[in-house]
Amino acid sequence: MWQSDTYEKSLSELSWPYLGKWAQWMDYAVGGGGKRLRPYLVWRIYEFYAGESASWERALPLMRSIELLHTFTLVHDDVMDKSQLRRGKPTLYHLTDENTAILIGDALLIGVYQELMNLPPESCKRVASILSTAALRVCHGQLLDLELGRQPTASVTEASYFEMIKEKTGALIGAALEAGAALAQAPIEECERLRLIGESIGVYFQAQDDYLDAFGDHTGKSRGGDIVEGKKTFLWLWAWNEATEEDRSRLENMHGEERRLFGLALYESLGLRERGEVFLKEVRQRTEELLIGVSCHALIREILHRLEGRSR
Repeated sequence: MWQSDTYEKSLSELSWPYLGKWAQWMDYAVGGGGKRLRPYLVWRIYEFYAGESASWERALPLMRSIELLHTFTLVHDDVMDKSQLRRGKPTLYHLTDENTAILIGDALLIGVYQELMNLPPESCKRVASILSTAALRVCHGQLLDLELGRQPTASVTEASYFEMIKEKTGALIGAALEAGAALAQAPIEECERLRLIGESIGVYFQAQDDYLDAFGDHTGKSRGGDIVEGKKTFLWLWAWNEATEEDRSRLENMHGEERRLFGLALYESLGLRERGEVFLKEVRQRTEELLIGVSCHALIREILHRLEGRSR
């Protein structure tokens, strides 16, 4: 059984020697709340494959390490995007400065490997390899995101958007499923299938985030943040393809609040709220098609059901 309170307490007990007064920012970053989706996935998959031998203490280092890795990516992402809010709270970048936030992010990444060293010896190498690969892929996804942001919209395809979110978000969710199964000594072939399923869940999850950025009311962020930043989400690409030349020019050349308000109004006028809901159901269906022949298919469907219709 997932013990959310126990897990949160374990995060609050992490210590950061050698960081002096800056350790408070490590605590702030890790204690930022959030859905804790990745450690939850680790536990549920590990518990399924380990069966009666599942041990919370055995899995905890992996659950903490994947949350630290995820937090590291968020801290650096906020610096890159110059974000003011994360989960309804001021970002570390906003509270301190760019250089401090970068260094705290680096320290969080080091914390990942400190936690991994607490894994059982027979699992440590394999699990560390899974998370290291995922971390590199997240960096690749961020680079793709930057590249798309520099390109004029006319040269960006929906396929390139999906490739970016598969790396930026899907890779780490895929690693959560793969590493959880690997910790339970599941067959390698099954672990690799789970990675692909997790990547697909990540695409679904990120597409939901992009949709909620425009149409959600309880995300902890200002609506339309992606529009302000000119992110080439599927909504932006749809709007571009259907807008008039005048509206295209306004969308690309406006800035700040003016662009946010114009973009949100354009999305509504083009009916993207309703079309986006249909699109998300199609993405979920593609994920479900990958579950055939996987032992934990019922568990994955339960997880997908929990994610469907989320508002933040």
